[in-house]
Amino acid sequence: MNLGIESQIVTKDPMLNKKKQPQKCGSVSSGPLWDMLYLSACALHQTEPDSGQIVRMDFEGVYRMARYHGMTAVAGMALDGTDAWGRMDPSLARRWKEERDKAIRKNMLLDAEREQIQKGMEEIGIWYAPLKGILLQALYPKYGMRQMSDNDILYGVEGQKKLIAMMKKRGYKTESNPGAAHDVFTKPPIYNFEMHKLLFSKADGMEGYRYYQQIKEKLVRDGQSQYGYRLTDEDFYVYQTAHAHKHYIHSGIGLRSLMDAYVYLQKKGGSLDWPYMEQEMEKLGIVAFEKQSRALAKKIFARLPLPGTVKLTAREQELFAIYANAGTYGNIENWVVHSLQRMRPQGEAFGRESKRAYLFRRLFPDMEWFRDCYPFFAKHKILIPFFILYRMARGAIFRRKEIKGELQAVRKAGKGEKKE
Repeated sequence: MNLGIESQIVTKDPMLNKKKQPQKCGSVSSGPLWDMLYLSACALHQTEPDSGQIVRMDFEGVYRMARYHGMTAVAGMALDGTDAWGRMDPSLARRWKEERDKAIRKNMLLDAEREQIQKGMEEIGIWYAPLKGILLQALYPKYGMRQMSDNDILYGVEGQKKLIAMMKKRGYKTESNPGAAHDVFTKPPIYNFEMHKLLFSKADGMEGYRYYQQIKEKLVRDGQSQYGYRLTDEDFYVYQTAHAHKHYIHSGIGLRSLMDAYVYLQKKGGSLDWPYMEQEMEKLGIVAFEKQSRALAKKIFARLPLPGTVKLTAREQELFAIYANAGTYGNIENWVVHSLQRMRPQGEAFGRESKRAYLFRRLFPDMEWFRDCYPFFAKHKILIPFFILYRMARGAIFRRKEIKGELQAVRKAGKGEKKE
């Protein structure tokens, strides 16, 4: 996605041990991206935006940036009480307000439904612990400011069959894979629950997979609930950071993640046991990532920075470029590039050989993938060829758009990359 103002930044990311090429991203001085961040900071601090900034804004561009990062609600709430809605195109104002109001309604519906699901889990004896946005949203100044696409809940996998039966009775379609880290339950029009058996799979990274194997030991009882649990404030922040880092090194992660970290630390930072958290983050290999992301989040959101006044170090500019270009959940280009980097010898450019190897592995996964995602086929290897044919046919029918995007990303990977 073209983020408006071109900012040519060469990124040398020590955490990924690679060299990135100049990227397009919002300038550190101006443009719709920084206007969106300015509005978000105003909303977080419950401060009315400067009228001079409102007058000069490209509202269409700001709206596109906010949608890309899942921040239309928080940026839109900053405009309430200003004359911005009357200044922009009426159709844009209508779309923006509708999206903001839908975010509020969706959060309300998900909260109410989650209460019923957790009540059901109590009745059938399955332990559970809400995760991520479920807890983060309550820390924002206004309800609905933190948009939600789904709800994430960790649960005791020993109760999986009972949970699936309960969710089917509630009208949910179930996507349950024995080897996957979570089961997905969806029900039109908006209900989407990811029920986590694990916090990390092997594919997500071995450090996280090993660290969170005994997650129940880190949970504490939540109030008077018999089966409800939660992470301590420290362990919640460590997990949020590890989760963000997982996305960062795979498909990328957007600016909403930085906003979440800033809001959490504003509310909880003073009471957290930082020596303990640094010790745990050291085990996960994310200490540098956390410190750099925390510093960047503070510069963006802490002091209501007017566009043009934010001063970022060279490393912060590099990190900002990655966050700014990734969108809410990352993108396929980042995923392909990072996958190719793990496959090629260090320092080599992307060539036809590495791209062919990548495509071959996507079509014909190795046994470790089967053991992690489809253990049934790992045990019954004779059935794997039939599964691969089924997977190809299903992809051709239902995922043509995604496959086309991935192929385009493979073709583009490494173009313009400087040779050492």
